[in-house]
Formats: sequence, structure tokens, C-alpha cells
Amino acid sequence: MDFFLTLFSKCKCLIHTAFGHEEYIRVANKLSSHGIRFRTRIHSHKLRHLGGDMEMLPQEDHKQYDIYVARKDEHQAHSAIHAR
Repeated sequence: MDFFLTLFSKCKCLIHTAFGHEEYIRVANKLSSHGIRFRTRIHSHKLRHLGGDMEMLPQEDHKQYDIYVARKDEHQAHSAIHAR
């Protein structure tokens, strides 16, 4: 399914890679507020722990969010992400 999304999507230019949900939301809000359409591919990286009790450790967000835009929107998307 992912192959067909990539093949037929207009958003093929990787514009930003965010690590963690908070950073993703910050970038997504900036793109949306500037009217830039995007798509996201999420990679989940689970940390493996040998032995011990994992419930005692704080849970961290280890997801990687790849944000893609259309090639024609690349410059505008960079400006939106880096604007204050």
C-alpha cells in the first residue's frame, strides 16, 4: 500500500524529519497555517532492553515523522518551517 501512496502522491519531496510528536505537531501546524499540503510517513523505533523492569522507566516518544511536500512547494515549505 505504501508503494502506491508514494507512486501516486504529489508530495514526493522530503522537507523535514521530526523526532517525537511535539516536534511533528509544531512543523505540521506551520505548514498548515501557510496553506501547504503535505503527507507524513511515520517510522516507529522501539528500544529493546535486556532484563530489568521497563515499567519503571519514563516512556519516551521514539517515532520518526518524515514530512513530504510537492516539489513546487519546497521553497515555500522551508520558509514556513523556519519562520518564527
